[in-house]
Amino acid sequence: MIEHEMKYRVLYADTDAMGVMYYANYLRVYEAARGEFMRKLGFSFSEAEEKGIVCPAINVNLEYHRFAKFDEEVIIKTSITEIPKVKLVFYQKMYDKDNNLLNSAIVTLGFVNTEKFKAVRCPQWLLKYFEF
Repeated sequence: MIEHEMKYRVLYADTDAMGVMYYANYLRVYEAARGEFMRKLGFSFSEAEEKGIVCPAINVNLEYHRFAKFDEEVIIKTSITEIPKVKLVFYQKMYDKDNNLLNSAIVTLGFVNTEKFKAVRCPQWLLKYFEF
């Protein structure tokens, strides 16, 4: 298993009229955490695009446990538990400063060839980033 942690402060723009993070904004924050996680491994999604591979989300499962509030610092923990074959599965959890679970997500990305716009297996050159 490979893991990464990222801190994030909930912005006013992230919140709704009740002062809590708007439900769809969890996805945006999780995407930022996945990007940082992959950069930590030495990979960037823009590098994949240059090589003709994009990684769209093909499945997202979010579970809301508690609200993240305006100006609250949260911690996003992201992990990958298996080497990707045809999809890349991220397990993500958001915690408050007291380690209370706020939200959890499973985000599955596919691999798509940009020339043919068809699903492909994980490219061999990409596997080096996922050595456990």
